[in-house]
Amino acid sequence: MGISAEITSIKTGEELHICPACGYEYGFHTSFISVNAGKNGKESPVKSTRDLYRVILICPECGARFDAGWRISFCDDGSHIVKVTSVLH
Repeated sequence: MGISAEITSIKTGEELHICPACGYEYGFHTSFISVNAGKNGKESPVKSTRDLYRVILICPECGARFDAGWRISFCDDGSHIVKVTSVLH
């Protein structure tokens, strides 16, 4: 099964390892999408003052993709994790 084009928002609880789409119980793969990336991979006209990436969880069983609202910035000084409490889509 291929990776879903749709990214669904998901809330994290005490533990997040079960896919809500198919019930797979062994966790997720991760990928990163630039916050500046618009739809269809085109660059968004709204620019961020730093390079932020959305952390996307991918179920290895069914390919469903989820956004828990986590953001990360990669920089020369190391990684800095930014937790976002609300995400506007």
